[in-house]
Amino acid sequence: MVKNNIFLNSFKKIIPGLILTSLVAYISVSISYLFLIGSVAIAIIIGIIINNFPLFKLKMFKDGIKFAEKNILSLSIVLMGANLDLNRLSFISIFDIFFIVVLIFTSMLLCFIIGKIFNISTDLSLMLGIGNGICGSSAIAGASRITGFKRDEVGISVAIINIVGAISIFVLPYILINLFSDFNSEQNGFVIGSTIQAVGQVTAAGYILEDLVGEHATLIKMIRILMLAPFLFLLSLALAGKNKTNLKLKSIFYVPNFIVGFISLSILVTVGILPDYIIEIFKDFSKIFLIIAMAGIGLSISFQSIKSFGLKPLFVCLVSFSIQVMISIFITYYNF
Repeated sequence: MVKNNIFLNSFKKIIPGLILTSLVAYISVSISYLFLIGSVAIAIIIGIIINNFPLFKLKMFKDGIKFAEKNILSLSIVLMGANLDLNRLSFISIFDIFFIVVLIFTSMLLCFIIGKIFNISTDLSLMLGIGNGICGSSAIAGASRITGFKRDEVGISVAIINIVGAISIFVLPYILINLFSDFNSEQNGFVIGSTIQAVGQVTAAGYILEDLVGEHATLIKMIRILMLAPFLFLLSLALAGKNKTNLKLKSIFYVPNFIVGFISLSILVTVGILPDYIIEIFKDFSKIFLIIAMAGIGLSISFQSIKSFGLKPLFVCLVSFSIQVMISIFITYYNF
C-alpha cells in the first residue's frame, strides 16, 4: 500500500511537466512545415522561449520535464530500432561500411580539433561531431544518456545540427548536380547518405535528385544509424576506463538498457516477427517521444547559457560538415 502511494505521488508530480512537453511537441510538429529546421529543433527553441519568459513559472513542471529528458528520451532511442531492417543492408558493400566508419570518426575528430582551436568545450565539440557523424539529434540524445552532458550544451548542439542539416538539404544536391554531374545514382546516394545528419533530411535531399538516389542514400544512412549502438557501447567503455572507481568487471561490460532495447527491436524487425503496422507505430512513436524529450531539454535551457556559446559552435559544425562532405566526395570519386 505504501509503495502504491509513493508511485501515485511520483506519477502525479510528473503529469504537469509531461503535459507541457507534449504540448510543446504538438505545436512544434504543427508548425514545422513553415520552417526548414524541423520539429526537433523547433521544440527546443519553443522550450527555451517558454523557460525564459518572465510570466512563466516552471517549478511545478520540473519533475515532468526531467522525466521527459531522461525516460522519454530512452524510450525514443529504443523505438528507433524499428528503423533498422538489417536485411536491407545486404545491398551495401563492405567498402561502403568501411568508408562510413571512417567518415564518422573523421567527423568527430574534426569537430574536436576545430572546437579546440575556437576554445569550445570538449563536450560540445564531441556532441557536434557525434551529431554530424552518426545520426543527428538521435546520436546526441543517446550519448547524453551515457555521458551526462549538460542540458544547455545538448540543446545547443541539437539545434545547430538541425540547422546545418536543413541547409544541406538544398545545398548538397545543388553541388552534386552542378559540380559532379558525372556521378551516378549510387554515387550521389553515398555522398548524401554518408554526410547529412537526420534521416528525413537525407531522404529529402536524395529524392530532390531522383528516386534511386533517395533509396540508396536512405540505405547508407541506415548503416550510420546502425553504428549508434556500438558507438554508445564503446563510449560507455571509454568512460568506465576513464573513471578508475568504476573499473569493476560489471561496469566495464555494462550496456545501457536503451541500447539493449534498440538492438533487440532491430533484430525483431529483421527476422520479421513484428507485423508492418506495429513497426510503423513504433517508428511514429519514436519520433514523437524524441520531440517531447527535446522539448524537455529546451525547457531547461536559459538565454544566458545560449549567449555564453555565441556563434562559434555553429561555425565549427559548418566547417566540420563541409570537410566531411569533401572527404565523402573524394572517396566516392576514387573508389566507386
